[in-house]
Amino acid sequence: MRICLIRPPKLMIKDAMSVVSFPPLGMALIAAVLKQQGHTVQVIDAAMSSGGEQHEFDARQIRGVLPARTALVTSGLSFDVIADTIHPDTELIGFSCMFSIDWVSDRALINMIAGRYPRATLVAGGESATGMPHIFLQQCAGLTACILGEGEETFSDLIDAITTGRALDTVSGIMLRRDDGCVKTEKRERMRKLDDIPVPAWEEFPVELYPRPLRRADAPNPITLPLIATRGCPFRCTFCTSPDMWGTRYFLRTPESVADEITYAQEHFHAGNFDFFDLTAIIKKKWILDFSQILRDRKLDIQWRFPAGTRSEAIDEEVVVALSSSGCHEIIYAPESGSERVLEMIKKKVNIPNMLQSMRYAKGQDMRIYINMIIGLPGERHSDIFRTCWFLIQCARVGVNDVGLAKFRPYPGSALFDQLQEQGQIRLDTDDYFIDSLFLVDSILLNKFYNPEIRSNTLYMLYYFLYLASFYTAQCLFQFSNFKAILRNGTMYRYGANLKKDIKAKLRR
Repeated sequence: MRICLIRPPKLMIKDAMSVVSFPPLGMALIAAVLKQQGHTVQVIDAAMSSGGEQHEFDARQIRGVLPARTALVTSGLSFDVIADTIHPDTELIGFSCMFSIDWVSDRALINMIAGRYPRATLVAGGESATGMPHIFLQQCAGLTACILGEGEETFSDLIDAITTGRALDTVSGIMLRRDDGCVKTEKRERMRKLDDIPVPAWEEFPVELYPRPLRRADAPNPITLPLIATRGCPFRCTFCTSPDMWGTRYFLRTPESVADEITYAQEHFHAGNFDFFDLTAIIKKKWILDFSQILRDRKLDIQWRFPAGTRSEAIDEEVVVALSSSGCHEIIYAPESGSERVLEMIKKKVNIPNMLQSMRYAKGQDMRIYINMIIGLPGERHSDIFRTCWFLIQCARVGVNDVGLAKFRPYPGSALFDQLQEQGQIRLDTDDYFIDSLFLVDSILLNKFYNPEIRSNTLYMLYYFLYLASFYTAQCLFQFSNFKAILRNGTMYRYGANLKKDIKAKLRR
């Protein structure tokens, strides 16, 4: 079968600075499986183009009203170029839809492609399609099905059903359109033999154009590729889509399999940096020690960074030494909040003292440390804000290099999204939720918060800057070399530039 896989362009507020398109690992894995089965696969990564083009998005496509004097653009290939690039004999077109902030433009593209290629079967997959498949099917008349969760086996089964004439409702793990509405088929069993999945088909992607976030002056090679060593997460954080997308069963590849993929990528694509995309990468200490030893034994001249996930206590001094000696130079921690009450409320199984101790071990090996935080979680109180400020000060003193501060936005498929939808705070009969989510990502001042405990958006924005001030002031006092590095790499500039843009937008209105 001739198949085309498409990652749509990114939707963004005009002049925003937030668009970064990393290599689409899931799509590369699907492409590899389909090629292994003998299908002809065309890949169009429309979110990535050499010139960084932006194209005005037609506001008439929006089911709602944009804030005054606000314009949206898509970043990447234009819709017309995408449509013209698809091979005319394509029989199946698959869309990789990962983020709900892109849904308004994803929908427009899917409907446009359906009109241009009426004989092709159109399907969608990814976290966004898994979290709200009924919306996809209701608003895209040309879409046949949504693939839910892991896609490799489901996509293959769907192709088999199409080619053999088997009823599509016999395919597990999808939602179908029917004359009487949308029907979800039987849930598909999780994939367990992860080592059997072929290496990602990066030969179909413009790997030389993707961002290179790990590049350093002494980097062995600037090309960065993602990989994943595990699937699933045993935890149930209420803001996360993992239980819906992947399930809570936790499966690992063998350390040898992951090392083989790194070796293959180094030899075939000249990759020298690797970014693990795992949700919870360390559960078994022995696994990471064995993996680090394999990398040392193979003498691979690489750098890689690692997400600590929830189980930061697993990163003790022995693990940090093993990580550092095998090329890992950066660890990303995700505490989300510095308040024990909030962590318990969102079911984030984090022990703050243990995490801080783990950070100290990492700094002892001169590793870079980044932390991810969320502000605006439902149920967060004023006292929780100040506890988190104190935690940020502690992190800066330990030596954390930088903080990523995200404003809470509910993801379709997460427990908090379902809760807010039941309360009437989220409605999907208009595009207001999707546009609000886009502003939460691209804008500093123009935001919607979902927390009735702190009703004032203005106060929340003051708290947002208080978080930043707490961390960077403490960093300037206790770790001035880290603070100077922040000034050099432009983090403070990005915050300031977005703030300046938002203030100008408010003045225009």
